[in-house]
Amino acid sequence: MKTSNFILSIILLAFGTIAKAEKKDSIVDRNITVEREYKPLIQDAGKINTSPKMIEPSVEKTTPRYSDFNLPLNADFNIHTLPSAELQLEKRRISKGGFARLGLGNYLNTLADFAYPLIKKTDTRLDFSLNHLGTFGGKTHSTTNAALAFDKYFKTFNLYAGLNAGHEYFKYYGNSFNANGKAIDMDSVAAKHPSNPLFSENHREGLDPLPRLKRLNDLANDSTFQTFWRVNAYAGIRSLPLTEGVQYNAEIQYKSFSAHNGIKENHFRTLGQINMGYNDNRVGLDIELNNVTYSTKQADYLNFHDAYAVYSLNPYYKIETEDFNVRLGVRSSFTFAPRSTAVNPSLDVNAEWKAFPEYLSLYGGVTGEQAVNTQNKIFDENRFLSPDIRVKDTSTPLDFFAGLKLKPVYNLLFDAYVDYRAIDNQYFFVNKEYNFSLLNSSTIASEYATLYTNKFDVLYSKATHLKIGMRANYNIRRVVNVELKGAYNEWNVTSEQYAWNKPKWEANLNTDVFLTHDLSISANLFYEGERYAKLGTMAMRMRPKVDINLGASYSTNSWFTAFAKINNLINNPYEMYYGYQVQGLNALVGVAFSF
Repeated sequence: MKTSNFILSIILLAFGTIAKAEKKDSIVDRNITVEREYKPLIQDAGKINTSPKMIEPSVEKTTPRYSDFNLPLNADFNIHTLPSAELQLEKRRISKGGFARLGLGNYLNTLADFAYPLIKKTDTRLDFSLNHLGTFGGKTHSTTNAALAFDKYFKTFNLYAGLNAGHEYFKYYGNSFNANGKAIDMDSVAAKHPSNPLFSENHREGLDPLPRLKRLNDLANDSTFQTFWRVNAYAGIRSLPLTEGVQYNAEIQYKSFSAHNGIKENHFRTLGQINMGYNDNRVGLDIELNNVTYSTKQADYLNFHDAYAVYSLNPYYKIETEDFNVRLGVRSSFTFAPRSTAVNPSLDVNAEWKAFPEYLSLYGGVTGEQAVNTQNKIFDENRFLSPDIRVKDTSTPLDFFAGLKLKPVYNLLFDAYVDYRAIDNQYFFVNKEYNFSLLNSSTIASEYATLYTNKFDVLYSKATHLKIGMRANYNIRRVVNVELKGAYNEWNVTSEQYAWNKPKWEANLNTDVFLTHDLSISANLFYEGERYAKLGTMAMRMRPKVDINLGASYSTNSWFTAFAKINNLINNPYEMYYGYQVQGLNALVGVAFSF
């Protein structure tokens, strides 16, 4: 009882602190969300789960494979493995333990996976995994990751820890452009101008906001290849899911990201979550602390931001019954930086009503977030960003969402939703711009007075984003699985002509069909409507992304599977970002083993 009173006192004190903060006129509504490598068992309700337990089909379901929007099928996704092969092997590796997969295709596309439990006991598990995905044609890109994951179970709690390291190597293979928006070869432009004129950056942010001057030869010979290193180490303790009374999770994490030609980021994250029963409901508190620092050994890359810390506090009260769930809370972030300190509260309210538990569920809420845009996160989104840029954090003071989940017939589930966001510091990727410097004594042709390189910069603007979408899943175990996802996006950007690189329409269709017990086929269709890229004052129309992929897998016995896949079947030369076309028609064949 003393423990419960103590926890409740802390939570009430947190509510009081935030209430006082909300009275200040200078406060900007924000909260914190940080990308997690590990998802705790004590789940933050956030937006309601799109597959409510009460209306889930009773058969065993495959893992949803909805592709992330705005992450199109570039070289990475063109050579992704066959889902049906993965699904079949997943069960076998549970019983046998080990798992290996190898694949090879045109454009020197390569695939390798290996996983093995070093310790496999009832209460102790230590798993090792290694994976590689690469293409070594003209659009070179290779990622390799190794990981250790440890779990030790006790009667009421679980100790966990992990370590993973990743290496990414790629080529800046995209086009550069002249002042008229025409694709050019920078070496040829430099050869035409032996005077080697000076160019100035269009704009620059960070510790050193003054534009840099670069010679034309330096721009032409700028790093062609890039290497990223990522390290993530974490450890924590958590209560087991069925623990009664107080439930908790405590975790510490360290992430390191470094670019060979760029800067290094160190990210320390501490997470604490606790909740307990109170009057047949639950009251809880989530606390998160992020510390981010930057450094570099290259004098030309002194454009990193100050070290800073963000502290997040989220007290809440949850009401859970058979027919409805309600979460009432507030979120606040406290940002501490050398030249600024801010307290940013927002609501954290959502609810779900199971109107007809087996058929229909309604949900909605009002919340907000502040995304900590670490380099580790942003360069995973766009690796072609200029390596000395640190994207500002994105604040969403208001996020309203509502939707319904419907199961009209057995094994068929629909989720339709609407989401409206008001966003501060929404970032958009644009080709990095250089202008002919007035310090030059020579002249240059007007078509080369401005150059747009194949590395990217960012622009910021206030924006609103309305998204109306639908998800659907139909599944009959070992027979067919169909997943469909589509959305309409309406952007209103305050200071820009368009929401650069953002599509209005997007859709993704995945199907797996088991023709026999051992033979399965799959199909994937990915679509994004037309987008616009920005070159100076020009809006460049980009063709829609349409990517069709077909595949098949065959299992000869309980430990061996062969698979094949044809990607970009219609050979569509669409661009991921302006100047970067994806691979054309390509194929991948491979084998997988369990042992």
